[in-house]
Amino acid sequence: MPYIEETGEKAIERQFRQWAGVMHDPMIDGFNGWGCKQNLYRLKILLEQMVEDGPDYAGEEEWLEEQRLEKAQRILAGEKESYPAF
Repeated sequence: MPYIEETGEKAIERQFRQWAGVMHDPMIDGFNGWGCKQNLYRLKILLEQMVEDGPDYAGEEEWLEEQRLEKAQRILAGEKESYPAF
């Protein structure tokens, strides 16, 4: 039986980017920025636990290695990691 996605990946990513934008906006106070960072920390902890508890899948290690390699190549090329809030 297929699952029904309640909130799409793009909507979740938009929310993460909004929180990142609030954290980095010099016109928004630290109280709100800290609240957004706490949201990200809570979700990071939850995601790490879910991934750790999840099963291993065929091709997973290869995919993870590709992601690490691509990140290293971007760093070596001097490309800045970016996540614009808009």
